[in-house]
Amino acid sequence: MALDKKILKDLVHTGKEINRYGLIIGEGGNISARSGNIVYIKRRAALMGKAKVTDYIPLEIKKGKPLRKSDRPSTEAYLHLACYRAREDIGAVIHTHPVFATALGTAGVDIKPFSYEMAVNLKSYLARIGHIKAGTAELGEAVGRAIRRHNAVLLKNHGLVTVGKNLQEALLRALAIERAALTYIACKILGKV
Repeated sequence: MALDKKILKDLVHTGKEINRYGLIIGEGGNISARSGNIVYIKRRAALMGKAKVTDYIPLEIKKGKPLRKSDRPSTEAYLHLACYRAREDIGAVIHTHPVFATALGTAGVDIKPFSYEMAVNLKSYLARIGHIKAGTAELGEAVGRAIRRHNAVLLKNHGLVTVGKNLQEALLRALAIERAALTYIACKILGKV
């Protein structure tokens, strides 16, 4: 099986960017990118900021199985696969644990695209779903349903999922949402939103 070297290189670069921006810590978060009917996803327990090409493993989208039996994909493989199955235009999925967006999601606050950055990059409202145990098919199904009409989903007590035609677009969406969340919290502290 020939691996998509460009996608693997982009995943490594994007993982380092996600870590640099502080959207995850340690083994947290996971990313994936589509190449035809194959998805490359972060290996379970790999540190995204230090991940190498070999830390991203291929899964067949339809069956969801690793193409190499010894590979152990991220525990959130259900979530990623559900996004790709929901929409053909999705080329990348990023799941992060940004502090401010997660805080608002946990508090049950809707983040409207009130900033220019968020409106331009997100191009949809931000969906929000209640707490569902991480790493489960149930969480994957809930995110897949929400992602049919949205480009991002806040997961209560868990984090953020953004999608895009590529990794860059999905990352810009995550960054725009986190900045909007921080702006919202700053406005609340100042007394007016």
